[in-house]
Amino acid sequence: MTLTEEQFLQLDTVEQECFHGSWTREMLLEEINNPLSVLVTEQRDDRIVGFALGRVVADEGELYQIGVLPEYRRLHIGGKLLGDLHEKMKGRGAVCCFLEVRSRNAAAIALYEKSGYERISVRKGYYDDDDAVIFRAQLRADTI
Repeated sequence: MTLTEEQFLQLDTVEQECFHGSWTREMLLEEINNPLSVLVTEQRDDRIVGFALGRVVADEGELYQIGVLPEYRRLHIGGKLLGDLHEKMKGRGAVCCFLEVRSRNAAAIALYEKSGYERISVRKGYYDDDDAVIFRAQLRADTI
């Protein structure tokens, strides 16, 4: 996905708002320009209000970030972004998608479970103040 400079700045604003700058602007730019990356966005009134970013390597996808501006949450945008990301990943040959999330992030966990993800592991002490839960979703029914 090619972004204009204005769109990139909007994407960076969502990243800053949702993740408090866990990625620098340079890291975000490098990732979205990586040929393995998959990016989907949601726009309202010509403004990016949410995005999902991941990668596909071989036949596996990995979700890195999904975020929606606070004033647009609870409008099913997160689920739509996740579905759109999965479709793009499948188009690149992914049969499954992995992600990690803070164990106390109940809203994200609910979204992932509703979207077909299953818990497969826990990384104790992964974050300074929390564990990471590892999830996997099958993207194609014909593979196990």
